[in-house]
Amino acid sequence: MSEQPASTGRTTFHDELIRRRRAAWIVAVVCALVSAGVGLVLSTIVTPTVLLVVGGLLRLVALLGVLDSLALGGVALIQDFVATHLDNVDHLSQTLDQVDSLGDIALLAWPLARLAPAALPALLAAVLVWLWLRGVFGRTGSQDLVVRLAARPANRDDFEERQLANIVEEVAIAAGAPPPSLFLVDTPAVNAAALGSPGAGYDGGIVLFTRGMLDRLDRGETEAVAARLVSAIGAGDVRAAAGIMAALHTLGFFLTLLDLPLRRSAWRTLTGLLAVSLSRRAGSGRTGADTLARVGEGLEEGLQADAIPDLDTIASEAPRLVARIVRFLLLPFYLVSVFYKLVLFLWTSLFLGPPLALLWRNRCHWTDAHTVKLARNPEAFARALESIGAADPPPGGEAFAWLFVAAPTTERRIVTARRTLALALAPPTLERLERLSAMGAAPRGWRTPGLANLAAHPLRALVVAALGLLLVPLFAILVLAIGFLTAIVMMVGLVAGLMIVQVLI
Repeated sequence: MSEQPASTGRTTFHDELIRRRRAAWIVAVVCALVSAGVGLVLSTIVTPTVLLVVGGLLRLVALLGVLDSLALGGVALIQDFVATHLDNVDHLSQTLDQVDSLGDIALLAWPLARLAPAALPALLAAVLVWLWLRGVFGRTGSQDLVVRLAARPANRDDFEERQLANIVEEVAIAAGAPPPSLFLVDTPAVNAAALGSPGAGYDGGIVLFTRGMLDRLDRGETEAVAARLVSAIGAGDVRAAAGIMAALHTLGFFLTLLDLPLRRSAWRTLTGLLAVSLSRRAGSGRTGADTLARVGEGLEEGLQADAIPDLDTIASEAPRLVARIVRFLLLPFYLVSVFYKLVLFLWTSLFLGPPLALLWRNRCHWTDAHTVKLARNPEAFARALESIGAADPPPGGEAFAWLFVAAPTTERRIVTARRTLALALAPPTLERLERLSAMGAAPRGWRTPGLANLAAHPLRALVVAALGLLLVPLFAILVLAIGFLTAIVMMVGLVAGLMIVQVLI
Protein backbone atom coordinates (compact mmCIF):
# COMPACT_ATOMS: atom_id res chain seq x y z
CA MET A 1 0.00 0.00 0.00
CA SER A 2 1.36 3.39 -0.95
CA GLU A 3 2.03 5.90 1.78
CA GLN A 4 -0.70 8.51 2.12
CA PRO A 5 0.50 12.10 1.87
CA ALA A 6 0.53 14.07 5.07
CA SER A 7 -2.19 16.62 5.46
CA THR A 8 -1.33 20.04 4.15
CA GLY A 9 -2.03 23.10 6.25
CA ARG A 10 -4.82 25.23 4.85
CA THR A 11 -4.57 28.93 4.24
CA THR A 12 -6.68 31.64 2.63
CA PHE A 13 -5.99 33.64 -0.50
CA HIS A 14 -6.00 36.88 1.50
CA ASP A 15 -3.50 35.64 4.10
CA GLU A 16 -1.16 34.26 1.44
CA LEU A 17 -1.19 37.51 -0.55
CA ILE A 18 -0.60 39.73 2.51
CA ARG A 19 2.22 37.52 3.78
CA ARG A 20 4.01 37.56 0.43
CA ARG A 21 3.59 41.32 0.02
CA ARG A 22 5.19 41.99 3.42
CA ALA A 23 8.02 39.50 2.90
CA ALA A 24 8.92 41.07 -0.45
CA TRP A 25 9.97 44.33 1.22
CA ILE A 26 12.20 42.56 3.73
CA VAL A 27 13.95 40.50 1.07
CA ALA A 28 14.35 43.54 -1.18
CA VAL A 29 16.24 45.42 1.56
CA VAL A 30 18.52 42.42 2.22
CA CYS A 31 19.12 42.06 -1.52
CA ALA A 32 20.15 45.73 -1.81
CA LEU A 33 22.63 45.35 1.06
CA VAL A 34 24.25 42.25 -0.42
CA SER A 35 24.42 43.87 -3.87
CA ALA A 36 26.38 46.71 -2.25
CA GLY A 37 28.87 44.10 -1.03
CA VAL A 38 29.51 42.98 -4.59
CA GLY A 39 29.98 46.64 -5.51
CA LEU A 40 32.82 46.75 -2.98
CA VAL A 41 34.62 43.99 -4.90
CA LEU A 42 34.34 45.97 -8.13
CA SER A 43 35.36 49.21 -6.40
CA THR A 44 39.04 48.30 -6.43
CA ILE A 45 38.92 48.53 -10.22
CA VAL A 46 36.18 51.05 -10.81
CA THR A 47 37.41 53.68 -8.32
CA PRO A 48 40.91 53.98 -9.85
CA THR A 49 39.34 54.01 -13.32
CA VAL A 50 36.94 56.81 -12.38
CA LEU A 51 39.77 58.80 -10.80
CA LEU A 52 41.95 58.26 -13.87
CA VAL A 53 39.23 59.38 -16.30
CA VAL A 54 38.21 62.43 -14.24
CA GLY A 55 41.82 63.40 -13.63
CA GLY A 56 42.67 63.06 -17.31
CA LEU A 57 39.72 65.25 -18.29
CA LEU A 58 40.77 67.88 -15.76
CA ARG A 59 44.33 67.83 -17.11
CA LEU A 60 42.98 68.31 -20.62
CA VAL A 61 40.81 71.22 -19.52
CA ALA A 62 43.82 72.82 -17.83
CA LEU A 63 45.94 72.43 -20.99
CA LEU A 64 43.23 74.10 -23.03
CA GLY A 65 43.32 77.07 -20.66
CA VAL A 66 39.64 76.77 -19.72
CA LEU A 67 39.19 77.26 -15.97
CA ASP A 68 42.74 76.04 -15.56
CA SER A 69 43.02 77.03 -11.89
CA LEU A 70 39.81 75.16 -11.02
CA ALA A 71 40.88 72.13 -13.06
CA LEU A 72 44.32 71.99 -11.43
CA GLY A 73 42.62 72.26 -8.05
CA GLY A 74 40.56 69.21 -8.91
CA VAL A 75 43.69 67.33 -9.96
CA ALA A 76 45.29 68.23 -6.63
CA LEU A 77 42.27 66.85 -4.78
CA ILE A 78 42.53 63.58 -6.69
CA GLN A 79 46.25 63.35 -5.90
CA ASP A 80 45.58 63.96 -2.21
CA PHE A 81 42.79 61.34 -2.26
CA VAL A 82 45.12 58.76 -3.83
CA ALA A 83 48.01 59.54 -1.45
CA THR A 84 45.73 59.33 1.59
CA HIS A 85 44.35 55.93 0.66
CA LEU A 86 47.76 54.52 -0.20
CA ASP A 87 48.75 55.50 3.35
CA ASN A 88 45.56 53.84 4.63
CA VAL A 89 46.45 50.64 2.78
CA ASP A 90 49.90 50.71 4.36
CA HIS A 91 48.32 51.21 7.80
CA LEU A 92 45.98 48.28 7.17
CA SER A 93 48.93 46.10 6.17
CA GLN A 94 50.74 46.99 9.39
CA THR A 95 47.62 46.19 11.43
CA LEU A 96 47.31 42.79 9.76
CA ASP A 97 50.75 41.91 11.13
CA GLN A 98 49.33 42.41 14.63
CA VAL A 99 46.45 39.93 14.15
CA ASP A 100 47.41 36.63 15.78
CA SER A 101 43.97 35.25 16.73
CA LEU A 102 40.27 35.70 16.02
CA GLY A 103 40.03 38.10 18.97
CA ASP A 104 42.42 40.50 17.22
CA ILE A 105 40.20 40.89 14.16
CA ALA A 106 38.53 43.88 15.82
CA LEU A 107 41.78 45.75 15.27
CA LEU A 108 40.97 45.87 11.55
CA ALA A 109 37.75 47.87 12.03
CA TRP A 110 39.33 51.33 12.06
CA PRO A 111 41.79 50.77 9.14
CA LEU A 112 38.94 49.35 7.03
CA ALA A 113 36.71 52.29 7.96
CA ARG A 114 39.42 54.69 6.78
CA LEU A 115 39.49 52.87 3.42
CA ALA A 116 35.69 52.99 3.00
CA PRO A 117 35.66 56.30 1.02
CA ALA A 118 37.70 54.58 -1.70
CA ALA A 119 34.58 52.58 -2.56
CA LEU A 120 32.25 55.57 -2.92
CA PRO A 121 33.13 56.45 -6.57
CA ALA A 122 32.60 52.83 -7.57
CA LEU A 123 29.29 52.52 -5.73
CA LEU A 124 28.01 55.70 -7.37
CA ALA A 125 29.22 54.53 -10.78
CA ALA A 126 27.55 51.13 -10.30
CA VAL A 127 24.22 52.73 -9.40
CA LEU A 128 24.40 55.05 -12.43
CA VAL A 129 25.24 52.13 -14.73
CA TRP A 130 22.34 50.13 -13.26
CA LEU A 131 19.93 53.00 -13.91
CA TRP A 132 21.37 53.51 -17.39
CA LEU A 133 21.06 49.85 -18.43
CA ARG A 134 17.60 49.54 -16.89
CA GLY A 135 16.44 52.53 -18.91
CA VAL A 136 18.09 51.40 -22.16
CA PHE A 137 16.74 47.86 -22.05
CA GLY A 138 13.33 49.13 -20.91
CA ARG A 139 12.79 51.11 -24.12
CA THR A 140 11.67 48.14 -26.19
CA GLY A 141 9.35 46.62 -23.60
CA SER A 142 11.28 43.30 -23.65
CA GLN A 143 11.16 43.07 -27.44
CA ASP A 144 14.87 42.25 -27.32
CA LEU A 145 14.01 39.07 -25.41
CA VAL A 146 11.27 38.33 -27.92
CA VAL A 147 13.85 38.62 -30.71
CA ARG A 148 16.29 36.31 -28.91
CA LEU A 149 13.57 33.68 -28.57
CA ALA A 150 12.54 34.09 -32.24
CA ALA A 151 8.97 34.65 -31.05
CA ARG A 152 6.19 35.79 -33.39
CA PRO A 153 2.72 37.29 -33.02
CA ALA A 154 -0.18 34.87 -32.79
CA ASN A 155 -1.63 33.74 -36.11
CA ARG A 156 -5.33 34.52 -36.04
CA ASP A 157 -5.93 32.15 -38.97
CA ASP A 158 -4.76 29.23 -36.83
CA PHE A 159 -7.69 27.89 -34.76
CA GLU A 160 -5.64 26.96 -31.66
CA GLU A 161 -3.72 30.23 -31.63
CA ARG A 162 -6.92 32.24 -32.12
CA GLN A 163 -8.47 30.32 -29.24
CA LEU A 164 -5.41 31.08 -27.09
CA ALA A 165 -5.71 34.78 -27.92
CA ASN A 166 -9.35 34.70 -26.86
CA ILE A 167 -8.43 32.99 -23.58
CA VAL A 168 -5.78 35.62 -22.80
CA GLU A 169 -8.23 38.44 -23.55
CA GLU A 170 -10.94 36.86 -21.38
CA VAL A 171 -8.56 36.43 -18.46
CA ALA A 172 -7.35 40.03 -18.79
CA ILE A 173 -10.92 41.32 -18.83
CA ALA A 174 -11.74 39.25 -15.75
CA ALA A 175 -8.70 40.77 -14.01
CA GLY A 176 -9.70 44.29 -15.03
CA ALA A 177 -6.42 44.70 -16.92
CA PRO A 178 -5.69 45.75 -20.51
CA PRO A 179 -5.17 42.74 -22.79
CA PRO A 180 -1.45 41.93 -23.18
CA SER A 181 0.24 41.36 -26.53
CA LEU A 182 0.48 37.65 -27.38
CA PHE A 183 3.60 36.04 -28.89
CA LEU A 184 4.40 32.41 -29.59
CA VAL A 185 7.63 30.43 -29.91
CA ASP A 186 7.64 27.54 -32.37
CA THR A 187 9.15 24.87 -30.13
CA PRO A 188 7.76 21.64 -28.63
CA ALA A 189 8.91 22.77 -25.18
CA VAL A 190 6.09 23.56 -22.73
CA ASN A 191 6.51 26.94 -21.06
CA ALA A 192 5.28 30.53 -20.94
CA ALA A 193 6.51 33.89 -19.69
CA ALA A 194 5.27 37.38 -18.86
CA LEU A 195 7.40 40.19 -20.28
CA GLY A 196 7.11 43.87 -21.07
CA SER A 197 7.84 47.29 -19.65
CA PRO A 198 4.97 49.68 -18.88
CA GLY A 199 5.28 52.87 -20.87
CA ALA A 200 7.26 51.22 -23.69
CA GLY A 201 4.30 50.74 -26.01
CA TYR A 202 3.01 47.61 -24.26
CA ASP A 203 0.86 48.94 -21.44
CA GLY A 204 -0.73 45.51 -21.06
CA GLY A 205 2.62 43.76 -21.15
CA ILE A 206 3.61 40.78 -23.26
CA VAL A 207 2.65 37.15 -22.71
CA LEU A 208 4.67 34.51 -24.46
CA PHE A 209 3.58 30.90 -25.03
CA THR A 210 5.32 27.99 -26.72
CA ARG A 211 3.52 25.91 -29.34
CA GLY A 212 4.19 22.86 -27.19
CA MET A 213 1.90 24.32 -24.56
CA LEU A 214 -1.01 24.37 -27.00
CA ASP A 215 -0.37 20.71 -27.81
CA ARG A 216 0.12 19.45 -24.25
CA LEU A 217 -2.26 21.44 -22.02
CA ASP A 218 -6.05 21.35 -21.98
CA ARG A 219 -8.22 24.46 -21.93
CA GLY A 220 -8.47 24.66 -18.13
CA GLU A 221 -4.70 24.39 -17.72
CA THR A 222 -4.13 26.97 -20.45
CA GLU A 223 -6.53 29.38 -18.74
CA ALA A 224 -4.66 28.90 -15.46
CA VAL A 225 -1.31 29.67 -17.12
CA ALA A 226 -2.81 32.73 -18.82
CA ALA A 227 -4.10 33.88 -15.43
CA ARG A 228 -0.60 33.38 -14.00
CA LEU A 229 0.94 35.61 -16.69
CA VAL A 230 -1.69 38.33 -16.38
CA SER A 231 -1.29 38.24 -12.58
CA ALA A 232 2.48 38.58 -12.95
CA ILE A 233 2.06 41.71 -15.07
CA GLY A 234 -0.50 43.18 -12.69
CA ALA A 235 1.62 42.35 -9.61
CA GLY A 236 4.60 44.23 -11.04
CA ASP A 237 6.75 41.17 -11.61
CA VAL A 238 7.95 42.59 -14.93
CA ARG A 239 9.27 45.67 -13.11
CA ALA A 240 11.07 43.50 -10.57
CA ALA A 241 12.46 41.36 -13.38
CA ALA A 242 13.77 44.49 -15.13
CA GLY A 243 15.68 45.44 -11.98
CA ILE A 244 17.18 41.96 -11.58
CA MET A 245 18.09 41.82 -15.28
CA ALA A 246 19.74 45.25 -15.02
CA ALA A 247 21.76 44.05 -12.01
CA LEU A 248 23.07 41.08 -14.02
CA HIS A 249 23.77 43.36 -16.98
CA THR A 250 25.67 45.74 -14.68
CA LEU A 251 27.98 42.92 -13.62
CA GLY A 252 28.39 41.96 -17.25
CA PHE A 253 29.13 45.58 -18.19
CA PHE A 254 32.04 45.94 -15.76
CA LEU A 255 33.45 42.54 -16.69
CA THR A 256 33.16 43.45 -20.36
CA LEU A 257 35.25 46.55 -19.62
CA LEU A 258 37.90 44.25 -18.12
CA ASP A 259 37.86 42.13 -21.27
CA LEU A 260 38.41 45.02 -23.69
CA PRO A 261 42.11 44.17 -24.22
CA LEU A 262 41.26 40.48 -24.61
CA ARG A 263 38.06 40.15 -26.63
CA ARG A 264 36.98 41.78 -29.87
CA SER A 265 33.37 40.96 -29.00
CA ALA A 266 33.71 43.14 -25.89
CA TRP A 267 34.38 46.16 -28.12
CA ARG A 268 31.38 45.28 -30.31
CA THR A 269 29.15 44.97 -27.24
CA LEU A 270 30.13 48.34 -25.77
CA THR A 271 29.99 50.05 -29.16
CA GLY A 272 26.49 48.73 -29.74
CA LEU A 273 25.41 49.76 -26.24
CA LEU A 274 26.71 53.31 -26.72
CA ALA A 275 25.09 53.54 -30.16
CA VAL A 276 21.71 52.50 -28.76
CA SER A 277 22.05 54.86 -25.82
CA LEU A 278 22.95 57.91 -27.92
CA SER A 279 20.25 57.35 -30.54
CA ARG A 280 16.69 58.14 -29.51
CA ARG A 281 15.25 55.98 -32.24
CA ALA A 282 17.72 53.11 -31.92
CA GLY A 283 15.95 51.73 -28.87
CA SER A 284 12.56 51.45 -30.57
CA GLY A 285 11.19 49.24 -33.29
CA ARG A 286 12.47 45.98 -34.66
CA THR A 287 15.94 47.36 -35.44
CA GLY A 288 16.42 48.59 -31.90
CA ALA A 289 15.21 45.25 -30.52
CA ASP A 290 17.70 43.38 -32.70
CA THR A 291 20.54 45.65 -31.54
CA LEU A 292 19.62 45.33 -27.88
CA ALA A 293 19.31 41.56 -28.23
CA ARG A 294 22.91 41.40 -29.48
CA VAL A 295 24.06 43.78 -26.74
CA GLY A 296 22.32 41.67 -24.07
CA GLU A 297 23.99 38.52 -25.36
CA GLY A 298 27.33 40.33 -25.35
CA LEU A 299 26.92 41.46 -21.72
CA GLU A 300 25.97 37.94 -20.70
CA GLU A 301 29.05 36.66 -22.52
CA GLY A 302 31.12 38.84 -20.19
CA LEU A 303 29.62 36.94 -17.24
CA GLN A 304 30.94 33.63 -18.51
CA ALA A 305 34.25 32.34 -17.23
CA ASP A 306 35.11 30.81 -20.61
CA ALA A 307 34.68 34.17 -22.38
CA ILE A 308 38.37 34.98 -21.74
CA PRO A 309 40.42 33.72 -24.70
CA ASP A 310 43.77 32.09 -24.13
CA LEU A 311 46.83 34.31 -24.52
CA ASP A 312 48.18 31.98 -27.20
CA THR A 313 44.95 32.42 -29.16
CA ILE A 314 45.21 36.20 -28.92
CA ALA A 315 48.78 36.21 -30.28
CA SER A 316 48.32 33.40 -32.81
CA GLU A 317 47.98 35.72 -35.82
CA ALA A 318 51.19 37.66 -35.06
CA PRO A 319 54.83 36.75 -35.80
CA ARG A 320 56.68 34.90 -33.04
CA LEU A 321 58.52 37.91 -31.60
CA VAL A 322 55.43 40.11 -31.76
CA ALA A 323 53.39 37.29 -30.20
CA ARG A 324 55.72 37.16 -27.21
CA ILE A 325 55.47 40.90 -26.73
CA VAL A 326 51.67 40.72 -27.00
CA ARG A 327 51.51 37.96 -24.38
CA PHE A 328 53.73 39.94 -22.03
CA LEU A 329 51.69 43.14 -22.42
CA LEU A 330 48.32 41.43 -22.04
CA LEU A 331 49.26 39.15 -19.15
CA PRO A 332 48.29 41.70 -16.41
CA PHE A 333 44.88 42.27 -18.01
CA TYR A 334 44.40 38.54 -18.37
CA LEU A 335 45.21 37.86 -14.71
CA VAL A 336 43.02 40.73 -13.49
CA SER A 337 40.07 39.47 -15.54
CA VAL A 338 40.54 35.86 -14.38
CA PHE A 339 40.86 36.69 -10.67
CA TYR A 340 38.01 39.18 -10.57
CA LYS A 341 35.68 36.85 -12.44
CA LEU A 342 36.55 34.09 -10.00
CA VAL A 343 35.90 36.31 -6.99
CA LEU A 344 32.63 37.64 -8.44
CA PHE A 345 31.47 34.13 -9.29
CA LEU A 346 32.05 33.00 -5.69
CA TRP A 347 30.42 36.09 -4.19
CA THR A 348 27.47 35.83 -6.56
CA SER A 349 26.91 32.17 -5.78
CA LEU A 350 27.14 32.53 -1.98
CA PHE A 351 26.02 36.08 -1.16
CA LEU A 352 24.22 37.74 -4.07
CA GLY A 353 22.44 34.70 -5.48
CA PRO A 354 20.47 33.60 -2.39
CA PRO A 355 18.90 37.04 -1.64
CA LEU A 356 17.95 37.55 -5.29
CA ALA A 357 16.51 34.04 -5.37
CA LEU A 358 14.51 34.70 -2.19
CA LEU A 359 13.21 37.95 -3.65
CA TRP A 360 12.13 36.41 -6.93
CA ARG A 361 10.73 33.26 -5.34
CA ASN A 362 8.73 35.39 -2.93
CA ARG A 363 7.19 37.23 -5.88
CA CYS A 364 6.49 33.92 -7.64
CA HIS A 365 4.61 32.57 -4.62
CA TRP A 366 2.73 35.87 -4.27
CA THR A 367 1.69 35.75 -7.93
CA ASP A 368 0.73 32.07 -7.69
CA ALA A 369 -1.67 32.96 -4.88
CA HIS A 370 -3.15 35.78 -6.96
CA THR A 371 -3.47 33.36 -9.90
CA VAL A 372 -5.60 31.01 -7.81
CA LYS A 373 -7.78 33.94 -6.80
CA LEU A 374 -8.20 35.03 -10.43
CA ALA A 375 -8.61 31.67 -12.19
CA ARG A 376 -10.41 29.91 -9.28
CA ASN A 377 -8.94 26.58 -10.42
CA PRO A 378 -5.84 25.69 -8.36
CA GLU A 379 -5.90 22.07 -9.56
CA ALA A 380 -5.64 23.11 -13.24
CA PHE A 381 -2.70 25.38 -12.44
CA ALA A 382 -1.02 22.57 -10.45
CA ARG A 383 -1.37 20.18 -13.40
CA ALA A 384 0.07 22.83 -15.73
CA LEU A 385 3.04 23.35 -13.42
CA GLU A 386 3.73 19.61 -13.41
CA SER A 387 3.80 19.58 -17.22
CA ILE A 388 5.91 22.73 -17.51
CA GLY A 389 8.36 21.66 -14.81
CA ALA A 390 9.58 18.75 -16.93
CA ALA A 391 10.45 20.93 -19.94
CA ASP A 392 13.42 23.07 -20.88
CA PRO A 393 13.05 26.79 -21.66
CA PRO A 394 12.79 27.69 -25.35
CA PRO A 395 16.10 27.80 -27.25
CA GLY A 396 17.82 31.11 -26.56
CA GLY A 397 16.10 31.57 -23.20
CA GLU A 398 18.54 29.66 -20.96
CA ALA A 399 20.09 32.83 -19.53
CA PHE A 400 16.73 34.20 -18.39
CA ALA A 401 14.78 30.99 -17.77
CA TRP A 402 13.77 32.39 -14.38
CA LEU A 403 11.32 34.71 -16.20
CA PHE A 404 9.23 31.74 -17.33
CA VAL A 405 6.32 30.22 -15.43
CA ALA A 406 8.54 27.36 -14.29
CA ALA A 407 12.26 26.74 -14.79
CA PRO A 408 13.13 23.02 -14.73
CA THR A 409 16.03 21.52 -12.86
CA THR A 410 17.76 20.77 -16.18
CA GLU A 411 18.15 24.53 -16.63
CA ARG A 412 20.36 24.61 -13.55
CA ARG A 413 22.57 21.99 -15.17
CA ILE A 414 22.76 24.06 -18.36
CA VAL A 415 23.78 27.15 -16.39
CA THR A 416 26.49 25.20 -14.58
CA ALA A 417 27.79 23.70 -17.81
CA ARG A 418 28.10 27.14 -19.35
CA ARG A 419 30.03 28.35 -16.27
CA THR A 420 28.07 31.55 -16.23
CA LEU A 421 27.21 33.94 -13.41
CA ALA A 422 23.54 33.97 -14.43
CA LEU A 423 21.43 32.89 -11.48
CA ALA A 424 18.81 30.16 -11.26
CA LEU A 425 16.16 32.18 -9.45
CA ALA A 426 12.97 30.20 -10.04
CA PRO A 427 11.43 28.43 -7.01
CA PRO A 428 11.28 24.63 -6.99
CA THR A 429 8.14 23.34 -8.68
CA LEU A 430 7.57 20.89 -5.81
CA GLU A 431 7.41 23.74 -3.30
CA ARG A 432 4.93 25.65 -5.45
CA LEU A 433 2.73 22.56 -5.83
CA GLU A 434 2.59 22.14 -2.05
CA ARG A 435 1.44 25.74 -1.67
CA LEU A 436 -1.19 25.19 -4.35
CA SER A 437 -2.38 22.14 -2.41
CA ALA A 438 -2.79 24.40 0.62
CA MET A 439 -5.00 26.66 -1.51
CA GLY A 440 -7.31 23.95 -2.84
CA ALA A 441 -5.42 21.76 -5.33
CA ALA A 442 -5.39 18.01 -4.80
CA PRO A 443 -2.53 16.91 -2.50
CA ARG A 444 0.34 15.17 -4.28
CA GLY A 445 1.91 11.97 -2.96
CA TRP A 446 5.21 13.59 -2.04
CA ARG A 447 6.36 16.51 0.02
CA THR A 448 9.55 18.47 0.50
CA PRO A 449 11.28 17.75 3.83
CA GLY A 450 9.95 19.90 6.65
CA LEU A 451 10.09 20.01 10.43
CA ALA A 452 6.79 18.18 10.80
CA ASN A 453 7.87 15.50 8.32
CA LEU A 454 11.22 15.03 10.08
CA ALA A 455 9.53 14.82 13.49
CA ALA A 456 7.51 11.87 12.22
CA HIS A 457 10.73 10.02 11.27
CA PRO A 458 13.28 10.26 14.14
CA LEU A 459 15.97 8.32 12.29
CA ARG A 460 15.71 10.62 9.28
CA ALA A 461 15.83 13.65 11.58
CA LEU A 462 18.99 12.28 13.25
CA VAL A 463 20.71 11.85 9.87
CA VAL A 464 19.75 15.39 8.80
CA ALA A 465 21.02 16.82 12.11
CA ALA A 466 24.34 14.98 11.74
CA LEU A 467 24.79 16.26 8.21
CA GLY A 468 23.95 19.77 9.39
CA LEU A 469 26.57 19.65 12.13
CA LEU A 470 29.10 18.51 9.53
CA LEU A 471 28.19 21.09 6.92
CA VAL A 472 28.16 24.14 9.20
CA PRO A 473 31.92 24.16 9.90
CA LEU A 474 32.67 23.28 6.27
CA PHE A 475 30.54 26.19 5.11
CA ALA A 476 32.23 28.51 7.61
CA ILE A 477 35.65 27.46 6.31
CA LEU A 478 34.48 28.03 2.75
CA VAL A 479 33.22 31.53 3.59
CA LEU A 480 36.50 32.41 5.32
CA ALA A 481 38.49 31.12 2.35
CA ILE A 482 36.42 33.16 -0.09
CA GLY A 483 36.75 36.21 2.15
CA PHE A 484 40.53 35.77 2.31
CA LEU A 485 40.81 35.37 -1.47
CA THR A 486 38.57 38.39 -2.00
CA ALA A 487 40.62 40.51 0.40
CA ILE A 488 43.85 39.63 -1.37
CA VAL A 489 42.46 40.37 -4.83
CA MET A 490 40.89 43.64 -3.66
CA MET A 491 44.04 44.79 -1.87
CA VAL A 492 46.31 44.07 -4.83
CA GLY A 493 43.84 45.63 -7.27
CA LEU A 494 43.36 48.76 -5.16
CA VAL A 495 47.08 49.33 -4.61
CA ALA A 496 47.91 48.76 -8.27
CA GLY A 497 45.09 51.02 -9.43
CA LEU A 498 45.91 53.87 -7.07
CA MET A 499 49.60 53.70 -7.96
CA ILE A 500 48.74 53.92 -11.67
CA VAL A 501 46.57 56.95 -10.96
CA GLN A 502 49.36 58.52 -8.88
CA VAL A 503 51.86 58.10 -11.72
CA LEU A 504 49.60 59.24 -14.56
CA ILE A 505 47.73 62.14 -12.92
